[in-house]
Amino acid sequence: MSSEQSPLGAGAALRSASLADLAHQELHRRIADGALAEGERLVIDRLAREFATSLNPVREALARLHAERLVTFERNKGYRVAPKPSPIELQQLFEARLILEIGAVEQGLRHITEEALAELAAINRNIAQRRYGTTFEGFHDFVRFNEQFHVLLVGLCRNPFIIEAYNHLGYHQQIMHSHHGRGVPDIERIVSEHEAIIETLRGSEPAAVREAIRRHILGGATRLGLEAG
Repeated sequence: MSSEQSPLGAGAALRSASLADLAHQELHRRIADGALAEGERLVIDRLAREFATSLNPVREALARLHAERLVTFERNKGYRVAPKPSPIELQQLFEARLILEIGAVEQGLRHITEEALAELAAINRNIAQRRYGTTFEGFHDFVRFNEQFHVLLVGLCRNPFIIEAYNHLGYHQQIMHSHHGRGVPDIERIVSEHEAIIETLRGSEPAAVREAIRRHILGGATRLGLEAG
């Protein structure tokens, strides 16, 4: 088996994921678990040897983690594990979500279709039907599905600058970095709030849509122990 075909870690299966995807998930898990300490240097060739792969998948994985604000990068110094966001930074992250998500959906009201509503509802049903626990894999599944819901919501605006700004927040990854191991707080309430957003989108009343999204975002802040503003 060549190095490009080798799986990452003992017993890992390649399945349909790319080597970069596997490297990203493994490094993300180690950061969330605390196996990689804040400030720890991430050496590309060392990781490539450990994962039995070439340098490129590791480079791609680290670039994605950097975009998600889970690692830092300095020229001539390389990558290091980023510190967890402080409570103030998390509060600011929720404030940014309020501005971007509400604004994006207001812009996107004219683009709502039955297909988009059905897709949002299907994602929310998927969230509701799963059990997550407190493991990395379980919490990662929730974060991934929840991110799908909100990315689709923001994407209704069809404005690439707004969409890029939202993606650049790295909200979902930052929450996982900060709160991994605690489990998903109040999944029933999250699903219910998503349902309320879908119903207000169906009615296309801007004030109702704004309020449903605002309640959901502020509810998320409260569930994570932050002061809702």
